[in-house]
Amino acid sequence: MRRKIEILAIVLAALLMNACTSVQKLKNIKVTSATVESLTPTGLRSLKGTFLLGIDNPAMQFTAEDIYGTIYWKGEEFGDFTVDPITIQGRKSAVYELSAAASVRPEVSLLQLASLLKNYDLADFTADVNVTVKLKSGVGKAIALKGLNLKDLLC
Repeated sequence: MRRKIEILAIVLAALLMNACTSVQKLKNIKVTSATVESLTPTGLRSLKGTFLLGIDNPAMQFTAEDIYGTIYWKGEEFGDFTVDPITIQGRKSAVYELSAAASVRPEVSLLQLASLLKNYDLADFTADVNVTVKLKSGVGKAIALKGLNLKDLLC
C-alpha cells in the first residue's frame, strides 16, 4: 500500500511540474503575423472581415472565446466588434483564420464616417479587447487588453 502511495505522489509531482512548465510557456506565446484577408460591408455602419493571424504557441492548446471589444478613433469610441471563437493548437507555430464583425457606434455620423474612409491613418485607432481563454481541460480565465494600437497589430 505504501508503495502505491509513493508512486501516486511521484506521478502527481511530475504532473504538477509539467503544468507549471506549461503555464510558464504561456508567457512566450507570440503573434508572428496579422493580415486582413477580406472585408465585406454588411450595411452603411457595419462590416464583416476575415483575418489571418500567425501564432507561435510553445504552450498547451487553448481556446479563445467570448472575444469582443471597442474600437477607438483618436481616443473617442468609434465602434464595437466581435470575433468568432478559435482554438490555438499547442506546441505549434501556425496561421489561423479569424472571422470578425464590427459596427460603427450610432453617435458617429455618416459624414464623419465618409471623411474618415477618404483619409484615415491606422495609428489613430486603438482597441480594448476582452477574451476568455480556456485550456483543453476546461479551466478558463477572462482577460482584458486595453489600448491596443491597430497599426501595431495589422502592419
